[in-house]
Amino acid sequence: MGICAVTSLLLIGASGLDWAQLNARASAGGVPHLAALMREAVAAPMRPEAPFEGPAPWTTLITGASPEAHRVWRYEEAWAGGVRPVSRASWRRAPVWSRLAAAGVSTGSVAWPAARHGADWPGSHIDRDFAAATGRDAADWTLPIRCARPDLRAAIRSLRVHPTQITTDMLRPLAPDLDQIDQRRDPYLPRLAVGMARAASVQAAALWLLSERRPDALFVHQPWLAEALGAFDDVPAGPFSSVIDGAWRFLDALIGALVEEAGPAAKVALVAPGWRGRAGVAVLRGLATPRGATLPAVDLRDIAPTVLGAFGLDDPDLPGRAIGAPGALRPAPVVAPPGGPTVDLALLQQAVDAGYSAPPEVSPAWHAHGLSELALAVLGRDPACALEVADAALAQNPSAPGALGAKALAAIALEDPDPLPALAAALSEAAPDRGWGALAGAAHRVMTQQPAEAAPLLRQAESDPNPELRLRAAALWFAIGRPDQADRIFRDLLRAAPDDPGALVGIAMVAIARADYRDAEQALVQAVRVDPARGAAWLQLAHVYAKTGRRDDADRAAGRAEGVGATPQQAQAARTGRLTG
Repeated sequence: MGICAVTSLLLIGASGLDWAQLNARASAGGVPHLAALMREAVAAPMRPEAPFEGPAPWTTLITGASPEAHRVWRYEEAWAGGVRPVSRASWRRAPVWSRLAAAGVSTGSVAWPAARHGADWPGSHIDRDFAAATGRDAADWTLPIRCARPDLRAAIRSLRVHPTQITTDMLRPLAPDLDQIDQRRDPYLPRLAVGMARAASVQAAALWLLSERRPDALFVHQPWLAEALGAFDDVPAGPFSSVIDGAWRFLDALIGALVEEAGPAAKVALVAPGWRGRAGVAVLRGLATPRGATLPAVDLRDIAPTVLGAFGLDDPDLPGRAIGAPGALRPAPVVAPPGGPTVDLALLQQAVDAGYSAPPEVSPAWHAHGLSELALAVLGRDPACALEVADAALAQNPSAPGALGAKALAAIALEDPDPLPALAAALSEAAPDRGWGALAGAAHRVMTQQPAEAAPLLRQAESDPNPELRLRAAALWFAIGRPDQADRIFRDLLRAAPDDPGALVGIAMVAIARADYRDAEQALVQAVRVDPARGAAWLQLAHVYAKTGRRDDADRAAGRAEGVGATPQQAQAARTGRLTG
């Protein structure tokens, strides 16, 4: 047992949660436990950062380091034995629970992404393999040997829920019209049962740790909502059309039970890094004041220092800020990262000598693909870093489309036209069916004051199916003084995704160019409702308020823009109606 008799801090990571949906459902009364937690807490949108799915944001959140530092951004990694799933050995930065343990704080976790094997961490840690059902039924389900420490295994074995144990009555609150379904042939029911069983297993393990082991700090990752959204978000009208509403109610009940078990004195953090480009969530009870307030925005990298601060610890080298931490903090222990990929080369050689095939070498193309993903992930935050990572990818595979595209976008962000012609040619050859090459060529012509030559390339680029690329094409149309063309793209994007905040800001900028401040305000109010962490939307809204004589509103909106990353110079220009670009 650590320094506390009961759990002092409960952190729940909920995949699939986003700020706009949480607020809408809390206001409508559909998620009473979440609404009650928000009333007792400080709530803030979490700035979304690509990639929104996978292990990267969760590792960033729990280490306080960015993907280029912690190096966990995909599901598999290369090692001397070939390719393996990412795990504890993949991390290049220590998680906050290791730093707490070094300070004498007992810790535990359940199902945290990329943290297997649970038995290898100091404390009561149960990894995701614990809840991954195998075997035809519960009796045939082997407990992975390293998913938790030996002293936890006997207890957690019986906590698991196998999909075959999910009954029709359990599923009916999510799909009331089950009687209309041929349950022998329907492909959706098994996915629903698997997701519910996994969620129930994670919940049971977390509740057991809270009631029986009572670690000072417990970290729980609940994948339920993301799995339900991924499987049922686009399901047409029919027996499964109400699954998403039911999934939210189920998540609400899960979180409510955890918070109740932790007790009213426990500090609680409900966090989510965003979902499909939408702002994520940070709800902090007992970690920040005043209660019920809304912070401008929280960064993924703020959570680890906030957790350290809750236990009186500080690490000034972490890039994030400790929210609501007291003034006098002692240095957090320095903990070595879990360690890089290792392999017993002697054992591997013995296997080869015995006649087994040696593991295949990981191809340069595989390495390049992974580095391309990393470059695109850090592009919005650090274009110079993205450029460096893209170059590393191209050293592995000079024709990797993702790396070429990331390098072109980084050059655009850094306003460097020189490499764009060569990149445009390379992209046109490597990905002739995509619009990346045309976009790079158009950007070069825009930067070099050749708008007439940019226009045909922009028409080619905007045919790409990727919404982000089309947004960039629209921005270039706007830059060459063709707001009508930009407006057409923005409206096409909104027809497909009515709450796309980037397209909403674009619509507003076109309206501002036409001095149509009413339509601009309407689009911007919707944009900041969906994504209140988007500084560009607040800046443009402040500009609209200033242009229409509402100086107090302009000042408040400019302040919100600064709170989510706008510079003081940008905020001042917006509040005085002089914002450009």
